[in-house]
Amino acid sequence: MSSSTRFLWRVPLVVIAATGIVALAPAAAVPADAAVSWTARTPAQGTVVGVAARTQLSVPLAAESDDSTATIRIEPVGALPQGALLRRAPGNPAHGTLLWTPSSSQVGRYTIAFRASADVGGSAERSLVVRVAPAGRPPPGPVPPEGVYPQRRVLSDRGRETYRWAFVRHATVARRGPSRRTGALSRITFRTPELYRNAIQVLDQVRYRNGQAWVRIRLAVLPNGTTGWVPRGSLTGFQKIHTRLVVSHSRLRATLYKRGRVVFSAIIGVGQAQWPTPRGQFYIREKLSGYYAPTYGPRAFGLNARSRVLTDWPGGGFIGIHGTNEPQILPGRVSHGCVRMRNPSIMRLFRLMPLGTPVTIT
Repeated sequence: MSSSTRFLWRVPLVVIAATGIVALAPAAAVPADAAVSWTARTPAQGTVVGVAARTQLSVPLAAESDDSTATIRIEPVGALPQGALLRRAPGNPAHGTLLWTPSSSQVGRYTIAFRASADVGGSAERSLVVRVAPAGRPPPGPVPPEGVYPQRRVLSDRGRETYRWAFVRHATVARRGPSRRTGALSRITFRTPELYRNAIQVLDQVRYRNGQAWVRIRLAVLPNGTTGWVPRGSLTGFQKIHTRLVVSHSRLRATLYKRGRVVFSAIIGVGQAQWPTPRGQFYIREKLSGYYAPTYGPRAFGLNARSRVLTDWPGGGFIGIHGTNEPQILPGRVSHGCVRMRNPSIMRLFRLMPLGTPVTIT
């Protein structure tokens, strides 16, 4: 989110050979792999699931790619436990279900991993731990056996173009699983670094028989794409939206969809090679206006995306979408990592795109 006053002088690389000076031709561009990500149906990385012997375990899996032409397949990484079966339905999104009724001789702890791969390149892995207890004695653990929390609700669903978000009600800690007995990932604050109310995209929710509920959310931490769990009471009521923004590096264009229909499109600028705009799944964390910085244009959106190379945006490291006082340089790879847009376009997008909108950067 920046404008740079630096100029990079590009000097042709040459090789002095016995016969003279030979210029090296630039290497052919290698197409980037598609970004593959697990969706809300899939348990978080490292989730612990308990099941009693002779009781069926059913674990849903789903993954999607930002490349609409891709076909994704979900496969196990390594051998499944004896008797386990992975039902799969390739596509985009792809779906799968792990089914397993462990026998009495299979009491123990199992780590099971899956890989979602796109036929155009790109993959993502996810693993979970299954704790098998003797029949009639479910094991203790962060996540009780199947059926102990009868309600698992998908809150943001790409297939239905329905997404939800909430404000932080009070500061809390995001954890690796839906329990205080799991490790801490990040502190969730009431306000963002720009002092706006902290908006959180919510992905899915589990509710236990004792009434306790936990929500899986997208985090504003590195590595990008990290999700965590927070108590339901730490968030306000859910807001439902039907918009999704796609930012394309290759086309240098941002496109807003509402219920799957294009409602906005504009040329953009993205990060230079040394300050790349990160790819992945993000969301609009804040909508900023009323500041006086011509470099950023009249309006800006703050994302939960982080750069591995600090930007000059206040607070550093966060990625956003904003206007510019140099419209003539667009489209192009011109920023320190943020997405730039001409001022009339950012004003229109500000009216059309609500807080909490998911953002796919390909």
